Order: sequence, then C-alpha cells, then structure tokens
Amino acid sequence: MWELKQFKDMSKEEVFKMYKLRSEVFVVEQTRIYQDVDDTDLTAWHLLNFDEDNLLSYARIFPEAEHISFGRVVVAKQNRGNGNGAKLVQQILDTIKTKFPGKNIEIHAEDYVQHFYEKFGFERVGDVITFNNSPHVKMILNN
Repeated sequence: MWELKQFKDMSKEEVFKMYKLRSEVFVVEQTRIYQDVDDTDLTAWHLLNFDEDNLLSYARIFPEAEHISFGRVVVAKQNRGNGNGAKLVQQILDTIKTKFPGKNIEIHAEDYVQHFYEKFGFERVGDVITFNNSPHVKMILNN
C-alpha cells in the first residue's frame, strides 16, 4: 500500500522504518559513510510502500529551485528483482505529476543506474560527480 506523507505527519514507527531501510541499504549494504539524515527530510514528501507492517520501498520527493527532485530511492533487499524498483519510480513520477504538475524533474542518480532512469525518459546532463561519497550523474526529465 502506497502512502505519501510529510515528515510531520509520519508516525514514530514509520520514521524508524524509513531510516532503518535507508541505513541498511545506503550505509551498510553499499558500505558508504555519509550523512543520510538531513534537513531535506523535514520538508520532503515521503513515499512509502508498505505490505502490512513491512516497508518494501521508499523515496522522498522535494521541490528544489525551479524543478522537482527525488532521492533516497530504495527497495528492501528481499523485494528486489521482480520489478519493484520500476514500480517505485513510476509511483514517484505519478505523484510528481499530480502534486507538482508541469514541473521538470532533476535528479542525481547513482552512475550505475543511469540506464534504468533512461527507460523513464530521463536524460543525462554533464559528467560524473561525487555525491554522498559515490559517483552520480545529473539527469533531467522535462514535463
């Protein structure tokens, strides 16, 4: 079940599950040391996909200058390999279309998933940069 909430509307349990999943994947599994919890969490829209009490996937969506961005796109390890990543990105794009109609989307995607985002119409702009201690590329989707 998809839920879209602002941080102030999330329960303590939802916040805990969100940070637990992000930490499991971005810090432990990917062995990256960086500040995952940041001020963007306070203003972002949080897209959570639950199966009963289990957080299956997550992303945050936030306005940035003249465009919309999203990040912390994550699918729990046990839920990968069966299209859940694509379902998550489609849900993100549908949410942006509804909440922020007509806004272009700009993201910093990890370099190795560039081709995944290209399937949704994103185009790479510029060279590889280091973002959160890993190689990322800037990608844009014009709406």
